[in-house]
Amino acid sequence: MKRRCPWWLIGGAVLLAGCGQAPATRVSDCSSTAPGTVVVTSALRNGRATPAPHRVAVPAGGTVQVRVESDQVVEVHVHGYDLEYDAAPGVPGCVSFVADRAGLFDVEAHPDTLLLQLEVK
Repeated sequence: MKRRCPWWLIGGAVLLAGCGQAPATRVSDCSSTAPGTVVVTSALRNGRATPAPHRVAVPAGGTVQVRVESDQVVEVHVHGYDLEYDAAPGVPGCVSFVADRAGLFDVEAHPDTLLLQLEVK
């Protein structure tokens, strides 16, 4: 007996494939950026954000690159975009992505240190 895949399963898979967004790009060398990229840097020193948490304006549809240096191993999370990456002493974390959602998004060193906010509009 020949098994067939239900039509609705195939249709659902095709639909979901078309709805995904391009994944964030992890950048190993934060010094190189495309023209027009909003570059944001922050550091975590002794559990405190440096500079103090602040808001950064990002144009909707623009590319943003977030670099974080830390004196301890931390997981950095860009809320609203569900991006997570690590930063460690001597190994800054860096992520680059298209800011395709409008709103105010926290960038935190987990579990609870606010580094900055991205205001996309």
